[in-house]
Amino acid sequence: MSVETALAQLLRMLQNRALNLARLPDDERDLYYERIRRSCCGAAEYIGQSPDDAAITANSMVEFTRAMVGIIEARHG
Repeated sequence: MSVETALAQLLRMLQNRALNLARLPDDERDLYYERIRRSCCGAAEYIGQSPDDAAITANSMVEFTRAMVGIIEARHG
């Protein structure tokens, strides 16, 4: 799989997860954010990042997802 394909799939997954997470109460989201973190970390390592860099990438992607959830909530709030 190319880096471009992996990135496109990752972004689609994050968008879908953000839409689903916005429907959940705040106190039920942490488990899902942790799953996103693990998925992103694995994907980043798969495409060649070191484990340390993959962890940083995964944390950034979780924060990006949290931001998307905030935007979705603001739009519907």
